[in-house]
This record gives sequence, structure tokens and C-alpha cells, in this order.
Amino acid sequence: MRREIEVVITFHPKDWATLPWCIWGIRRNIQAGSIYIISRKTEKQRLEALGLIFIDEDAVVHGLTVSSFGGGHWGGHYFQQVIKLGMADFVKGEYYLVVDADTVFLRKVAFFRDGKPIYATSPEYTPEYFESFYNLLGFHPHREFSFITHHMVFSRAIVKEMITSFKSDNNEWWYPIIQIAAHSPNAFSEFETYGHYIKARHKNEFAIRNLTWRNVPIHPSKLNLFLLSLYYDYCSFHAYMRINSNRDLMKLILRKIGQTK
Repeated sequence: MRREIEVVITFHPKDWATLPWCIWGIRRNIQAGSIYIISRKTEKQRLEALGLIFIDEDAVVHGLTVSSFGGGHWGGHYFQQVIKLGMADFVKGEYYLVVDADTVFLRKVAFFRDGKPIYATSPEYTPEYFESFYNLLGFHPHREFSFITHHMVFSRAIVKEMITSFKSDNNEWWYPIIQIAAHSPNAFSEFETYGHYIKARHKNEFAIRNLTWRNVPIHPSKLNLFLLSLYYDYCSFHAYMRINSNRDLMKLILRKIGQTK
């Protein structure tokens, strides 16, 4: 049975090179319902021209804007992580799928099995994420793998349950994340936190599956995506990794061919 899911993308202008391909991958390979894009007001017209539902990033979490706590770590990825959790109050369905704007789905991918959301994993390990997890929730999760895979299915109900469990010095659930952002550029992950929360508190309400994916140091193009689709379910094209040459793509493909012999 077809099950559509609302999709949420948080967008920074540095990802204009990948966003049209991200949208292409979602529409082609995911059973997507409404696609929301969250960004600064200056990008509204261009983003709506792509057929997306625009949401002002400063309007997602009441009383919180990108300038609330200055720039630096907060004005970068931390603010977007808070927004992704805050979207539990905006979407209409039981679940919503967050996809990073630099991530392109290359093959058909479903996100539910027997009515349960299913999650990919990665081998990444950042100890600071788990220190923050403990500081936020008061217990240590059992880490077997990482949930940092550049997309995540969120349950609205579980997100609200989790954030109301955060230990905070005031009445705002996001305040402890602000405190984390003040001290380190890489100490909190919304995907890692939510994934290990459901694994600890809702272990019978989801499933794990294998997807083949990779971070690639190139710009996406029609040819590149076709070649990558021969081997991967999706790829992420991070701005800090991108180069102008296709040399590294050829190396990736040749290496993959060698591994399959």
C-alpha cells in the first residue's frame, strides 16, 4: 500500500548546487507528500519557484531565530538541527522525513515496513554526541551504530516526548542545545540523539535496514548521478568536500568495480 510521507528540508544558500538534484531525487524515488523547505526570507521566491512549501526559518520555533544567540556555531548547523525537531509542530502527518539539502536519492527507497519506520545506519562515531545525549536525557544509550545518514524519519509524537524530556535550566526545550552550541562546533546531532532515543525507549516501533550510500567529493550532474546510481541508493555532496573535477568520481567508480569482481 502506498504511504506518502511529508518531507522537510532545511536549506542554506551554499547548497544551491545540490538542492535541485535533492528535490529531483525526492520526487523520483520517494513516496513524498508535501515538501517543506525552511530557509531565510531572502530565498523565498526562488525556493517557491521549485514547487516547494516555503517556511521562514525564524518562524518555526516560537521565540527563536537565527540571530537569537549571535552567529558562530549557533548560526550554523545547530539552529537547523533545532528547526528539524521544531517541525513536529508544523507537519500534519504522524511522521515526517528530513532530508539534508545536499543529499540525493538515486534509487527507489521506502521508509516504512509493516507500518513501522525503517532506518539506515552508518559507522560514524563522535563521542561528544553521546556526552550531550547524557546531559540532555540523563542516561547513556547503548551504541551499536550511528544514525547519522543525512536523512531521518521522525515521529511527531516521539519528538515531542523526547524534547520535553530534555533537562533544561528554564522552560524552553531548546535551551540546553544553545548551551552546547556555545562551547563546541560539533557536540550535538539531532539524528544521533533521536535515533538512540527511539532505540532505547521505543525499540519495538522501528526497524533497521541496509542502504548503500556514500559521501562524494564532487558536484552532482546527470551523468554523475547515473553512474553513482549503479552502486548507491543515495549519495551526499557536502559543500566542504566538493571539487570541480570528475577525477574523484572516476576513482570511486573504478574502486567500486574492483570490489565487485
